[in-house]
This record gives sequence, C-alpha cells and structure tokens, in this order.
Amino acid sequence: MKKFNKGMFASAALAAAVIGGTAVAAQAATTYTPTGTSLNFVKTTGLTAVSFTDIEAGQTLSCSTFSLANASSTAVISSGTSRAYGAAGATLPTITSSGCTNPLAGATTVTPTGTWGVTVTGDKVGTVVPARLTSVAANLSAANCNFSIGGVVNGKFDTSNQRFTPNTGASGLTITNIPAGTPSAPQTMCTTLDLVVGDTISVSGSWTNSGGALAVTTP
Repeated sequence: MKKFNKGMFASAALAAAVIGGTAVAAQAATTYTPTGTSLNFVKTTGLTAVSFTDIEAGQTLSCSTFSLANASSTAVISSGTSRAYGAAGATLPTITSSGCTNPLAGATTVTPTGTWGVTVTGDKVGTVVPARLTSVAANLSAANCNFSIGGVVNGKFDTSNQRFTPNTGASGLTITNIPAGTPSAPQTMCTTLDLVVGDTISVSGSWTNSGGALAVTTP
C-alpha cells in the first residue's frame, strides 16, 4: 500500500486554505450606497460639446449644451441606504439641450422623454465606480428627419471630481424608431444620413455634477 507523505499533505492543505481565503477576499461586492442631495450634471468645463454618434452610419450630433439635473433635495433615492448594483440611485428628470447640430441635417432639436436616472453597476476602485445613465430616451427632429433613441449610457463616475464619463464605443443607446415619411412630413434626410432602427450610438464628452456632492461607497 502506498504511504502518504505527511509533509506533502500538510503543505497541500495549507495551500488550499490560502487559495480559498484569497478567493473569498477577492469576491466582488454586490451593493452600493449613494449619498447626496440635489444633482446638476453639466457639460464639463473646457469641452465644446457633448456628442452622439450613430456608429453604423458614421453620423454625429454635437450639442453645445446638454445637462441632466434634479433640483430636489431628494434627488438621490433613499440617500445613505444600501442597494443592489443596478438599482436606481438617483433621478434626473430635468434634461436641457441646445445648440445641437449635424453637418448634413443642420440644427436638430432633442426632446427628452420620461425620467432619466443614474445607478452604479460595479465595485469602486479608488474614487471611480462603474456607473450608468438609465431610462435614457429622446425624440430628435431635424429638417426632413425625425427619429427616437433609447436605452442606457454606460460609463464611470469619479467621486473626487464629480465627473461622469461615458465608455468608449457603443454606449447602450440605439435608434428605437424612425416613423415612415409622409407628404407633409418627409423623412428624406433620415435616408441621406443612412439611419436605421437598431443602430448603436456612442456618446463622447463628459458631465460634471455642480450640485450637491454625490458620494458612493461599495462594501
């Protein structure tokens, strides 16, 4: 019968314990706690625009003004209370945009719909947390082109400078509707722009919160 080496057995047991302990220590958190009052996310100082690009069509809409705000002292939902990643953190019902234009379509009006929000989606590293703008929806109107976009904007929020920066590439927004053209409301410019329902949208630029400071902790 083969004999076990007690030293090897003990070493293996110790290694297993260490590995097991490391795995537990590295386990990601699943909740976050936001703390704050009113919020006012405005285009970061120094930027000329916040831009939205239809990736497939290669068309960009740039807005000189685009802000997301909630002046209420309860903008942060249940401030100081822990919740699961992805659960609502704050509401941003007041969306203001102006100076939006596309090289081909010209001046474009952006009309937000519904109540936008913000949430945290992952562990905090230093002062930065993965974050997401939620329930993003808007109707866009230019000469001979009307369409709608919707979805989310994935990015990161830095609590040290209160800045939300969208991720590079597809943001989570898509074109959700392009109404059929009519004699009184032609959609010829949408065709020229090569816009198609389902096209993915990237968002460039960043927003800085000039309202009450938003703090985020993750266990």
